[in-house]
Amino acid sequence: MAATDADFHLRPSPQSAIPNGEFAFADVGNLEHCIKYLNKTLVTFGFPASLDLFAKDPVSVARTCNCMYALVQQRQRDVEFRESANEQRQRLLSDISRLEAKVERLEGQLQVKDREIATITRTEAKATAAFKSQIEKLQQERDEFQRMVIGNQNFGSYYVKMDKNSDKYHCYVDAAKAS
Repeated sequence: MAATDADFHLRPSPQSAIPNGEFAFADVGNLEHCIKYLNKTLVTFGFPASLDLFAKDPVSVARTCNCMYALVQQRQRDVEFRESANEQRQRLLSDISRLEAKVERLEGQLQVKDREIATITRTEAKATAAFKSQIEKLQQERDEFQRMVIGNQNFGSYYVKMDKNSDKYHCYVDAAKAS
């Protein structure tokens, strides 16, 4: 766990290295605490430890330089990641805008198709009603023609019967005249 500012009682100092009232992490009065805090924090985040800022030997200075270099490299990676994330975000926003426009276009086409379907449905319903009416009319005509045919058949039968009766009558009348 990283050490916190409270662990080292860090506070602004009147001997701050940063002018204009800005907060300074380190100043002449808290250097030892700041170095301890930085060493603990660096170790916690995986950086090389044991910064010896008061060292006079080249090995300690090299370790400090390596640690600072690692921090700079991390910062560069962070900046590159942020730039990459922003570019990806912009691409995604562009894709979203493009897809939203496509959705609007497709919704418009869907509305047109819905209207076409409604029109076709109404036309089909009217045509179905007209066909049903025409079928009923044709069935009525058929039924009327069937009645007429049956009537004609009955009349034909009656006529044939009457004709036979008439022939018999004429036969009787002719036979009566001949006698």
